[in-house]
Amino acid sequence: MKFTKIYNRFILMMLAILAISFTACSDDDDSSGSVVLEAYGPSPALRGGQLTFVGKNMDKVTKVILPDNIEITDIEVVSSERIKVTIPQNAAEGYVQIVTPNGILTSKTLLTYTEPITITSLSPSPVKPGETLTIEGDYLNLMKKVIFAEDVEVANEDFITWERSKIELVVPAEARTGKITLSDMATIPVELESEMELQVVLPSVNQIVDLTDKKPGDKITVTGKDLDLVEYVVLPNGAAGDTVDFEVQNDQLSFTLSPTVANGAIVMIPASGVHVTVANIGMAVPAELVATPASDIKASTVITITGKNMDLVTTVTFPGVSDPATPSSQSTTEIKVTAPDGTTSGNLTLNTASGNTATVAITTLKPAVTSYSPSSVAAGSDVTINGTNLDLVAKVTFGGGKTVEVTPGAATAITVAIPVDAETGELTLTMTNGETVKSQSLTITKPEFCYIPVLPGSDTDIAPGSILAIEVQNENKLTGVKVNGSTVQYILQGTLLNVAIPTNALGDTQLTLTSSNGEITYDIYVKGAGPIITSVWSGVQDMGGWSGSVQIANTQFGSVEVGDIIKVTVDPSSLAADSQGSLKTGSSGWPAIAPGTEYFNISGDFTLEVTQDIKAALQSTGLIVSGQKYIATDVSFLRY
Repeated sequence: MKFTKIYNRFILMMLAILAISFTACSDDDDSSGSVVLEAYGPSPALRGGQLTFVGKNMDKVTKVILPDNIEITDIEVVSSERIKVTIPQNAAEGYVQIVTPNGILTSKTLLTYTEPITITSLSPSPVKPGETLTIEGDYLNLMKKVIFAEDVEVANEDFITWERSKIELVVPAEARTGKITLSDMATIPVELESEMELQVVLPSVNQIVDLTDKKPGDKITVTGKDLDLVEYVVLPNGAAGDTVDFEVQNDQLSFTLSPTVANGAIVMIPASGVHVTVANIGMAVPAELVATPASDIKASTVITITGKNMDLVTTVTFPGVSDPATPSSQSTTEIKVTAPDGTTSGNLTLNTASGNTATVAITTLKPAVTSYSPSSVAAGSDVTINGTNLDLVAKVTFGGGKTVEVTPGAATAITVAIPVDAETGELTLTMTNGETVKSQSLTITKPEFCYIPVLPGSDTDIAPGSILAIEVQNENKLTGVKVNGSTVQYILQGTLLNVAIPTNALGDTQLTLTSSNGEITYDIYVKGAGPIITSVWSGVQDMGGWSGSVQIANTQFGSVEVGDIIKVTVDPSSLAADSQGSLKTGSSGWPAIAPGTEYFNISGDFTLEVTQDIKAALQSTGLIVSGQKYIATDVSFLRY
């Protein structure tokens, strides 16, 4: 075994104490980013050991020159204030130079060397944590600390023997295989690293066990050596794994698989933290799966799945559904689970606690069309679709891509209104779970009554009191026009129909064309230039300091609707910094009409949007407006 000679005969002193200084072509006190050396050491030093330089901007040093002209560019930068180099064996005594971007700094003090400290043997190697390690060499009495790999340290007060030729110590439990380093523990220490690694014993198994088809609760036993060193046994389960209880008896290690163990490597860990593989595990999964029924599945269908390892199933994920379902019953060979809403055809996934999955295919029940009544139908009229499982249908798409929503009803027939711009072609039935089914072609003829082929687009502004001009077909059949059920005036100029929109029409509005042979109603949207304002009180009411109020009877709110805005108009000259408003119901105790309206700060007019609960309160008990330090002049509800 060959070791590097490094250590000195004497306890070395810090170079800061030696106060070694350097000269250079630049100013030593330059604080503008130049390199400033404050100390270096140790000196005397050890050939083969490390020489440390301390100062400012030391990370900018590009080269260290030792006598005689030995250039060192392999520089360990500890920080901007400290660098280290290794002293070669052929280095001589003399002045030291460091090369910087601003010039060369030369020491004023000689670098000298001490008698070599040597390590001649490490024994035993391999060594087991807890056993005594013997380090033999020369001048070992100058070394005050032994450092194992990964900075595991033993100081001289814990040495068993500390002599010039020998150090004996107990190997700590945390020690790992690697080179050891001796240190004199000075501020700028002399350190000696062994050339060869010390082998530290780890717990081991005679053979890495292959565990296939294992289940949670199974007991695992492995045979090995030095198992008394084991601190932890970790089972695979995500990034961190599961630490489990274990037993060691002689040369056997035993543990039980946890409920969440996953596929991967099982490791044992001693105090050093080194992972030693015990076994590779492949958890059992459900297999040989058979679903009954496997077809014609719909929401609420109870599916029985048989197979092996069914007791491992924790949840079942249905295709088309994000939330997994829990089995209603379970054994080692069978589970039962109910199909949730939204289930589609695809793979039913069985999930286990280990993260493993297994799948079995299912198909859903599909609607089927057998006929249409009538078989040829005019656009804008109704058609009855006959067939089976039609209660699963949510939408019907006609030729031309025109879709109509359907409320699921009878399984054998549904009646659907055909859009006036639908075309002849096959129908697409969209199920409630999103799946689609094509059916045979339906012949669609244009309506025989007067109809609008293209309704106004969303970008068309229809205002109350305006004239709506729109193209129609079968205009000669037209006999009347209604808006929201009331007959209105119209002018027909060829195919151009001009309809007078009533001044009270606003929002969603029904436009009905009445013909001699039928009637059709369309939904249009009337958008006013401003709100419709309905005043329910006006006057002058000084609220004082909560001494006044405006009380409005419920009969004033008979026409109020959800979405209307209640507005209280305030005289701005009456406001103070602490003015407050209040909106309450007329019932006993005057409770707030809505959360947060019992009192609130105001700086002018204040409003409240009508909800369903507020509407009910207004129409039942009316409204009380109160507060402090303002004068109310009007209470209205606004409809946009």
